[in-house]
Parts: sequence; structure tokens; C-alpha cells
Amino acid sequence: MKFVKPMLILALLSGCAAQQTQIKTEPQTLTQTVQYLPKQGYDEKGQKIPYVPAENPYLKQTGTISKGSVLLFIEAKKALAADDEKTAVQKLKVIVEKDPSLAGPLVMLGDISMTNDRPAEAEAYYQQALGINAQNVNAWLGLGEAQRHQGKFIVAQNTYAKALQQWPDFPEAHLNLAVLYDLYLNIPQQAQAHYEAYLFLTNKKTHAASDWYEEVQSRTGISTSFIDAGPANTGNGKLAAE
Repeated sequence: MKFVKPMLILALLSGCAAQQTQIKTEPQTLTQTVQYLPKQGYDEKGQKIPYVPAENPYLKQTGTISKGSVLLFIEAKKALAADDEKTAVQKLKVIVEKDPSLAGPLVMLGDISMTNDRPAEAEAYYQQALGINAQNVNAWLGLGEAQRHQGKFIVAQNTYAKALQQWPDFPEAHLNLAVLYDLYLNIPQQAQAHYEAYLFLTNKKTHAASDWYEEVQSRTGISTSFIDAGPANTGNGKLAAE
């Protein structure tokens, strides 16, 4: 089952040191995530109200970025696209050294480390990025993947929950969390709920996710929706306490 990689866009460069946080990575219990499931609403006539997902909080951030950092980041992306990983890493590290207030280059370095099967190194980069900007949801997503690759399943679950805390309508966080619940934590009911959340938020974007949802649904036997309870039956599909 393929995992979703964090998006790499130029907007990732924006960030501010004011969002600094300490990231703890040794939880022993699962974090509840049911509160982050989207819910289909209905009007007084029983008609569906179009769901408007919350905006990615990281993309709403504004700040001044030096022209040099922007150019270096673009060059790093071009180098990576040309399979010149060495040059990409060099340019990203120059940005990190010259402009330590930016989280994006660290996320990209973490992604490169993950591509090369160095999850511990990637985890350190993502942690550093989140220390700069805790609203960088792609860093949370990458961190969860890096932790999962190291067998830190409960830690990864907590990390994905933090991603959803920042952005409840983060489709890829719901999907990766569902896979974690499904394959590594053996909690199929919660997996089904978050698979459904991903499909709801992306309008059934991938056939693979639909197949995974149907497969886990065949195991849980739960046919009611966790997202759409209908205009009258608001109790349908209620997720058990996690």
C-alpha cells in the first residue's frame, strides 16, 4: 500500500519563527482523532449543504522571503527533478544556513532522506522544520511517515493527530492515519472512518483508497457512514471511543 508523500510547492518556503514548538516523540497512548472527521450537513429541507473544507493554515501565512532563498529553492527543485540530488541537497543546506527562519527547505531535505530510506535522518529534519513552524502540515505528514518506517506506530499516530489538529480537513493526513490504523495498529473501525474522510474530502480521488475502504468495511461490517449520518439519523456511524 503506497503512502502519500508530502507536497512540495514553492509556498512551503514561507514560515515564521513565531510558530516554534517542542516536538515530543515518546507517547505511550493513542490520541483520539474522531473529532477531526468532517461531517456532512443538511438544511431544514433535508438537502445536503455543500461541504467547504477548512483552508490549509500554512498556506495562509505571509512573510518576507529573500530573493536569494527563493531562487535557491527553485534551483534545488529543478536539480531534484533532473535526478541531481547532490546539488539539490547542497542548495537546500545553503538556504538553511543563511535563512534559519524557513521550514520548507528542511521539509524537502526530510523528503529526500525518506526517498533514500534514511527515516531517522528524515525525522530529525522534520522535527527541525516543526521547531520553526508548527503549522507546516507537510512536516507533520512527513514526520509521521518517518516514524512509521522506524516502527514507532503509536508515535506516528500521535503525529498524524497533530497534523489534523492543525488542519482537520487535511486529506493526506486522514489517509495515512487510516493506513496506520489498518495495517499497523489493527484498529479497522477507525481506519474505515479516516478512509471515508479522505474519500469525502477528495471526492473519491483515488481508486486505490476506495478499494482499501471497501476492504476494511468488509471486515468491520459497518455499513453506515461516519461522515454522512443523513438529515434525520444523526447518530448513524458514530465512532466508538478511541
